[in-house]
Amino acid sequence: MKIKKYKLIILAFCCVTLSSCNVIDNNQSARIKTKINDLKISNNLRSYSECIEDGKSFDNLASNKNSEAESLYNKSAKILYDCDLLIRENSYMIDETERMKNAALSIQNYIKAGNLIQASLNFQDFQDTFDKDLVYKDGSSFIENVKTILSHNSNNSLNKFALTNNSRIVRSELKRLNYWSKN
Repeated sequence: MKIKKYKLIILAFCCVTLSSCNVIDNNQSARIKTKINDLKISNNLRSYSECIEDGKSFDNLASNKNSEAESLYNKSAKILYDCDLLIRENSYMIDETERMKNAALSIQNYIKAGNLIQASLNFQDFQDTFDKDLVYKDGSSFIENVKTILSHNSNNSLNKFALTNNSRIVRSELKRLNYWSKN
């Protein structure tokens, strides 16, 4: 009889112990997975913001340094392009216009660094990703300016440049290039 009492006491103790354990059900598991996913997205957004700041700081350095400007512009452009890769899966979390401006700055910096191949690749990616254009303060089109700069060696007539929505600076530079390439 004593053995049965001990067995009952042990069985009762085990039941109480097991019932006090926090067993994770499917609902709790889903909440944990959601929380982990939210933390990953939050970390990616924080990393994106820090990355953009780094890219823009190299851009500022490049605009102030004459001797190292090309390499600094190239570094800035690479950083800014890589930043977008951090949030590409969750791009809806970043304002599209802000993403476009950062991508445009990357393309411009590749052009300033003389890396026209990478600028062309990033420009194509820009056009594939975004379905609208950026407009500069002077009213000129980002897409038209970059297209014109990247295709300046092709057999485009000078009149074609005048018809596109390029800035005055780009048009005057192309006129200068066209003049000196004829002589």
